[in-house]
Amino acid sequence: MALIASFGKNNFTQLKQQGVKQLKQSFRKIVTKIPMISDYYQYHWLFNQNITACRGIYNTFAEALQATPKGAKAGYNQPEIHNHRSVAKLTTAWEPDQFNSQDYPVLVWLASAFTNSSTIFDIGGNVGHAYYTYKKFLQYPNDLRWIVCDIPEVIKAGEELARKADNPGLSFTVQFADAEGAEILLTCGTLQYIEPSLSEILGQLKKKPRHILINRVPFYDGETFITLQNIGYAFCPYKIQNRSEFIASLSLLGYELIDSWTWDRTCYIPFHPENFVRKYYGFYLRLRD
Repeated sequence: MALIASFGKNNFTQLKQQGVKQLKQSFRKIVTKIPMISDYYQYHWLFNQNITACRGIYNTFAEALQATPKGAKAGYNQPEIHNHRSVAKLTTAWEPDQFNSQDYPVLVWLASAFTNSSTIFDIGGNVGHAYYTYKKFLQYPNDLRWIVCDIPEVIKAGEELARKADNPGLSFTVQFADAEGAEILLTCGTLQYIEPSLSEILGQLKKKPRHILINRVPFYDGETFITLQNIGYAFCPYKIQNRSEFIASLSLLGYELIDSWTWDRTCYIPFHPENFVRKYYGFYLRLRD
C-alpha cells in the first residue's frame, strides 16, 4: 500500500509540474500575440533570459554598452568565451553531420576563389572553425595561408587547439591590419559585432582582397542602428545595417556583387517594429578588374 501511495504521489507531482509548464506555455503564447504586452514581456523578461534577445536602439557601440543591465558583464571579449563558444565549436569542428547548410554557398565560391588565390583573412573566425570544417569538403591550395582574426580570448583558444595537430597554413591575429596582402576576405556571423564598417576596414588596405565572402549577417531596408544583445555570459552591441548602403559602400571601393543568399532568421527589437529584421544575408563580391 505504501508503494502504491508513493507511486500515486509521484505521479501527482509529475502531473502537477506538467500542468504548470503547460500553463506557462499557454500564457506565453497569449502574451506574445498582444502587441504592447508582448513588447513589454520581451523587453523586461525575455531579454535577460534568452540568448540572442535584443533590446534598445542606439547610435554607437558606447551608447549600447551603457545600457547593459546592472551587474552584468558588458562586451564580447570576456574570459568565459574561452570555455563557452570556443570549446562548443571545436568539439563539433570535425563531425561531418555538424556542417551548417548555410555555409554551402561559401564553399562553392571559396572553391572557385582557390583557382587563383591562396591567402584568406578570416574576420571573426573563432578558433579556426571554418578552416577545420571546410577542409573536409575542399582541396586546400598547397601554399594556403589562413589567417584568423578575432578577439584575444578566442585567439588563445585557437592557438591552443592548433598546436594539438598539424594544421598547415593556419595562423591567428587580433589586428585587422594583418589583412594586407590577403586575396580572400571571409567573415561569417561577425560583422554585426564590429563597429567599423567593412568598407572602413578595407579602405585602410593598400592592396584589397580580390574576393569577399560574407555570411550570416543581419540586414534590412531601414537606417543602420545599434542594439544590445544577450550573448549568454555578457551583453554586447549588435549592429543592424542597411543592405543597399552596405553593398554601395563596397561598390565604391571597386567591388561587384556576384551572388547573394538569405537565411531565415529574424531579429525583433521590442517597441521598435520598424526595425524588424526578416532575413540574414550572405554575399560574394569580387574586385573589378
